[in-house]
Amino acid sequence: MHLKKLTLAFLVSAIAAHAAPAESIDVTDKPTDFIIAKGVNLKPDKQGFLLTREMDLPAFEKGAYYRPFSGGVARGNRVEAMAFDSLADLQNYKPSKTRKDHKSVQEGQFVLLQIKDGKYLALLPMTSDLSYSQFFMEKGKLLLKSGSFGTDAVKGDLPLLIWAYGDSPYSATREVWKQVIDSGFVSTDWRSNKPYPEPYAHLGWCSWEFYKTKISEKIIVDAAHTLEASEAPFRWLMVDDGYFNEEGRRLIDFSTDKKKFPNGWKPITDLKNPEKLKWMGVWRNTIGYMSGISNKNTMDDISEHLVKTANGKAMVPKGTQESTKAFHDKMAKDAIDNGFDFTKVDFQTKAFDIYKGMGNAVSAVRANNDALEAACEKYELPLLNCIAQPNVNSLQTKYSALMRSSPDYNQSDKDKNKCNTYQSFANHLWMGQTVWGDLDMFHSHDERDVQPMAIARAISGGPVYISDEPSKIVADVLIPFAFEDGRLLRTRAPATLLPESFFIHPFRGNDVFRVVAPLEDNVAAIALFNFTEAAEPLTETISADDYPHAGELLQPTGAPWTQPEGGLLIYDRDAKKMTALDGDFESEVGDFGAKLFLLYPNTEGWAVVGRIDKYLPSAAVKVHSVSENEIVFTLHESGPLAIWSETGAPKMEGAEFREVSDKLYVADLEVKIGAKEITVTR
Repeated sequence: MHLKKLTLAFLVSAIAAHAAPAESIDVTDKPTDFIIAKGVNLKPDKQGFLLTREMDLPAFEKGAYYRPFSGGVARGNRVEAMAFDSLADLQNYKPSKTRKDHKSVQEGQFVLLQIKDGKYLALLPMTSDLSYSQFFMEKGKLLLKSGSFGTDAVKGDLPLLIWAYGDSPYSATREVWKQVIDSGFVSTDWRSNKPYPEPYAHLGWCSWEFYKTKISEKIIVDAAHTLEASEAPFRWLMVDDGYFNEEGRRLIDFSTDKKKFPNGWKPITDLKNPEKLKWMGVWRNTIGYMSGISNKNTMDDISEHLVKTANGKAMVPKGTQESTKAFHDKMAKDAIDNGFDFTKVDFQTKAFDIYKGMGNAVSAVRANNDALEAACEKYELPLLNCIAQPNVNSLQTKYSALMRSSPDYNQSDKDKNKCNTYQSFANHLWMGQTVWGDLDMFHSHDERDVQPMAIARAISGGPVYISDEPSKIVADVLIPFAFEDGRLLRTRAPATLLPESFFIHPFRGNDVFRVVAPLEDNVAAIALFNFTEAAEPLTETISADDYPHAGELLQPTGAPWTQPEGGLLIYDRDAKKMTALDGDFESEVGDFGAKLFLLYPNTEGWAVVGRIDKYLPSAAVKVHSVSENEIVFTLHESGPLAIWSETGAPKMEGAEFREVSDKLYVADLEVKIGAKEITVTR
């Protein structure tokens, strides 16, 4: 690899106001680097930018460029990776039929490059409480622009860019985020340091996709009763948008619309049942409502903390720590006081647009993000961030552990659901360092796309919830996600793409994209998705070389898993077969189809497959000891149990095993709540 090793001339002790020269950032072969413009004293230009730098990249073979595919507030959950082979290819990007209007190549927030020597390079534009950096493509050049998007002069050090090389996409990205977290410029933390919110570890239902804003007390109460009667083990319900006391899409106060919810929240939250719907959540908007807070609002207790927007048509919290704290404390406390247990806060990037043209939009958004995180932590209100993917928001997840990784599921648009699914798994590469990704709700009764949507959510590791009109729920689709008490069988880290799938065109090409995630006992889950526009079955392979990548997703070490001494076994959950993974395992995936496989170590001729009635069988077991003649493990909940035995039928007290395919045996244990330690011999 031939890389330039020029010093970064723009790192001067001070930059005079209005004197930002057109300089470059030379990405050298230094393993990691953090580029900071020191001592800046600048006033934003008319677009809100403070400085611009041209990126001088090393030679590369392929790239994945992460950018919002649409402008305006919608970009807040539309960060999407697109493959490119050169900057000219990126500049002239044309979307596929499936992606339709996904034309934008601006406001990039992450780049992954496959370098010619087999290494990978990850580059992240940085943000702080003063400025927000992004990539732009102009005249065939990749530029980094940093701005405050306000009117006040900015003085101080501006973090611009972090890069890191690695032997895989995962190690390069992890090294970038280590610098982010240690930088002191942002307020986030590793995913593994933050508890996964308890409600979201269970099966749930949300009002949005079916009802949209047309909800009422009767609709939600009826939905709760129907969910409780379902054979699927629902444990939570979320009331989404459509209940606010507002005028002209501006918040008056946090009470309910009296026509829709005449009795407030009590008739709904009183329905909580420790054995059924244990938790209820509520949707919020980070700046009050879609267009902010009404000038006629009745929140007198925080009136001194509100200020009119630049156009004077609405109000927002003043962009100070004190004022944003007052607003978000009030919002979180209102949810708790009304009996809600968790919250989804939406349109975080909309706040950025509303604060533009005021003093410093980035500082105001940072203050709101920090206040929201602190309020939810203070009131023990688990937070799902939504429309918050841009770095100005996503690098501020100090306590929260969940973030939407795609736009909304769409019950009538298969192409959008294709895009959303690929987008989510690609995004989990960078998002997954600090949060679990949320793939959004789906419909269990939609026969057309339920199979790929279900497999995507099963392997994702994130929340699983639906939005069917309650009478249409198909319990058989949902039961394989969870135990009898509603707890989800989950992966140990957010699933993401296998390396080659970052650099393909998953729709207009002829490539199945492949997804990997780690499970307990060093079991790897791999899903195959055929979302191509060719609309025909495609054959894809899985090999032992895919297995180590599952370990790279685990924190804190991210070390690749070593190949087990006894080799690997691959379990085909559709065929209920298990075979040795000696070479390439081939499988045909139908149009708009998905398949899920699990790779198990062959240990002393044993493999506990687990609960074969679940999407993730191995998530139901934990192996304690293995010898040639005996294996001891915990079955987290009793149910149909599969074991692979290389040398004879397994034996277990109180149960009989039958051979369902070569060396794969099943004991039809009764489904029963409660963990059980099991010893199996042969």
